[in-house]
Amino acid sequence: MERSELSSVESSSGSLLARLKSQLLLGCFMILISACASEVPEPEILTTEPTVATRSASALGTSAMTVNGSIHPHGKHTTYYFEYGNSTEYGSKTDARPLPPRLGAYYHETWDHGLGGWYTWLKDEHFPSGGVSNGYIRFHEPSNHDPNHDDGIGTLHLTKYLMSGDMGAGDLIRAHLGGGDPDLRGAKVSIGVRGHDFQPNGSEVMWWTQSQSNPEIGSAKGWIRANWAYTGFTLTDYLSDAEWHRVEYRLLNDADQWTYGGNNPTLQGEESAKRYAYWSINDAQAHVNCDFFHLEATVDKDNPPTGSIDFDEFQIAYRNHSLVIPSNGGKLVEWPQTGGDPARLTDGWRHGEGRVWHSAENPTTPLEFVYAFENPVTIKRVQLHQNPTWPAKEVELLVSADGKEYTSALTKVLPQTGEPNPNFGFTLDTALSLQCKFLKVQLNSGYQTQSWGLGEIEVFGSGAEMLPDDDLYYVNLDLQGLTPGNVYHYRLVASSSEGTVHGEDRTYRLPANRQPISVTGKASRITASSARLEGRMNPLGLRAEFHFEYGTTPSYGSKSPKRDGGLQITPRTAFERLRDLEPETTYHYRLVISNQEGITHGEDATFTTGSKAR
Repeated sequence: MERSELSSVESSSGSLLARLKSQLLLGCFMILISACASEVPEPEILTTEPTVATRSASALGTSAMTVNGSIHPHGKHTTYYFEYGNSTEYGSKTDARPLPPRLGAYYHETWDHGLGGWYTWLKDEHFPSGGVSNGYIRFHEPSNHDPNHDDGIGTLHLTKYLMSGDMGAGDLIRAHLGGGDPDLRGAKVSIGVRGHDFQPNGSEVMWWTQSQSNPEIGSAKGWIRANWAYTGFTLTDYLSDAEWHRVEYRLLNDADQWTYGGNNPTLQGEESAKRYAYWSINDAQAHVNCDFFHLEATVDKDNPPTGSIDFDEFQIAYRNHSLVIPSNGGKLVEWPQTGGDPARLTDGWRHGEGRVWHSAENPTTPLEFVYAFENPVTIKRVQLHQNPTWPAKEVELLVSADGKEYTSALTKVLPQTGEPNPNFGFTLDTALSLQCKFLKVQLNSGYQTQSWGLGEIEVFGSGAEMLPDDDLYYVNLDLQGLTPGNVYHYRLVASSSEGTVHGEDRTYRLPANRQPISVTGKASRITASSARLEGRMNPLGLRAEFHFEYGTTPSYGSKSPKRDGGLQITPRTAFERLRDLEPETTYHYRLVISNQEGITHGEDATFTTGSKAR
């Protein structure tokens, strides 16, 4: 046999042997897999249908209640409603509502150059350095008392506030967040705070909003406004050590975290007090069209807070309802091919480094940005923000149904600068009704020849399907026209393209009479000799008082001073500070409410004081 033939045979034999080994190994492997198959779990199939939870309820007088729930939409457009009735057949339901859009709009104040458009009832003082970042603002006590809500949450000191929307006193500077109608449901707040010899003396520093339920009349006589305090979180804890704290928290759209501000018919009379009237927490926070605050609430007029509070680097992220952002169905289809990134025009920021657009050098012809909408829309408001460095001057807006034929809708001259700072460099047009499928924003000139620029383009209206965050949402709605004393079943229902999900059934008994409601809450700020107590109460429309009983046994033995509980029909949070306690001791406590219908005791709770410092 020739050497070449031998090599060929050896090669063939080797290939055959290799194939046999491979088949043998494969067979063994398949046998092994088959033997273990019963031990390997099936892969989990992740669902993207809404995750739904029915939550607590609370009374609104004797014939209505607020129901709470939570929904995780997994990023899908989702609507929700509550079913309710005398049994698990329910029989009634609220109108379906969409979850609000993403937290994609932002407002930032540095206080590097004065008050920055904020107002106060205290004495303000500006410092150009020494804050969290550069300048900061200080607000000094003493202050005048705001008595407008004495029959609700109590007396206020208006520490600082911003005119966020269209409504309110006519001569104040307005920031016009969200086109003048910002949606703060679930908003994220970040703030630098420091106490400066600050003594709260029983007051609490908290978030507050004011919303007008009849915005169509503006500030004319007959306006009606609802005030809400976010009592689920306070800044008071961060004001005792004279150190800067960067504090971040969320304004959860959970009714249990809020207290209705109420009014003051005792001082102002029934007719005047009607200016401040209830509006549901969900609707009021969806339309913060007046102002928002950090303020001192539950002020004791005989022992008011003293000292001062420093603030720096405020930022809020809120719901972005602008039609031109991608998650709301807007798509940029034409733009200048030179210059900055056009995505900055819809990133949610009014201005700031890396947040504004500018053209290439020396533009000589109009610069056009064309947005196509996923669905036909009706534009009702347009807000154009300025680029502080390269300000645009003349801007024209044109609309089209087909992207070919355009009609001029607005021609604006933007302010060259914002006063008192760039947050206020914008134009705002309201009461529009522009139906279109395409929007063209055309820059025709600038204040400087070298470059033209713009900040945020915000367009508000109807017709868009807006995507929510891929995050947990808290929701609440009011159920009206109910029967006092009845037990009601209720549950939350949510629907998206992935399916409809029903939350668990829950029940709530409405009060049969106007005897007050008392719920003992948590204890906090616990030291060796002191603690803060809180609870939820509802006077059910009659003048009420509250106090806390406390002691080392369930028999208590001590009680805090009586405090005014107001006369609203809504729940509110009550606070009390206990002092002169014994260290390393377990205390029992409960909230006690009384009105002319009777006395109600909350459930017993306990806390244990800390060790005495050595």
